[in-house]
Amino acid sequence: MISLFRKIRQKLLQQNRVTRYLAYAIGEIFLVVIGILIALQVNNWNENRKAQSQIKELLIALRSDLINDTLMIQAYYPEVVHHYEINESFRSRVAHENASIDTLLQIARFEFNPNWTEALIYNRNAYNSLLEFGLLGYLPDSLNSKIRNFYNQKDFQKTQINRTTEDYRAKVSDYVDRYTFGSTENHDQGWLIDSLVWVKVDYSQLAASFQGLSNFKRFLFSQIKSEMDYSLIEARSLIEQIDQELLKR
Repeated sequence: MISLFRKIRQKLLQQNRVTRYLAYAIGEIFLVVIGILIALQVNNWNENRKAQSQIKELLIALRSDLINDTLMIQAYYPEVVHHYEINESFRSRVAHENASIDTLLQIARFEFNPNWTEALIYNRNAYNSLLEFGLLGYLPDSLNSKIRNFYNQKDFQKTQINRTTEDYRAKVSDYVDRYTFGSTENHDQGWLIDSLVWVKVDYSQLAASFQGLSNFKRFLFSQIKSEMDYSLIEARSLIEQIDQELLKR
């Protein structure tokens, strides 16, 4: 094809037909430009088709991640509530008008466990892939915003929980340097150590330490519970919106 165009141009020049040569050259340039535009359009169409196919796959994967997360939350939720309620019951007993030093000693020495429950680690592979490949922008604005807001809020909550956990961990470290606590699978200090620790305990210091620790534990479990509540409600709503979008594809 190129050699044919070249022969035509040479023939026009040999015949000294400059005007026709220029017109032909312009036409040839026009055809080349049109060809490039068509090629770009085809390439863009192919890229968009690939992107849409990838988006569908990742939306299905995101839906699966969210379902697995909700199942994990539902399995873990009763444990968090249980520990929260235990801590609240200790606080109520100590705060009761009939409470005494013996009440505090009973709880702190034999019942209170300062250990805490770590926040859940959620599935984020599909969401991270949508971000990495820049595919969120292909989604409808409402779904795009819903997904971004959901994970941004979860990131914010996770940051808050991590900060509280670090503060609580420091208080636990200080507490266990001073006192033993109820026997558990990992903490069984035995009668001798337990009795030596508690024989001359400073009641005012114990009261302050216990109050501070139980306050932080209450705050930590409240944050974890709130995050789980948010994740359950919003994940279900997001799954519904993803289902609606998948029906269109």
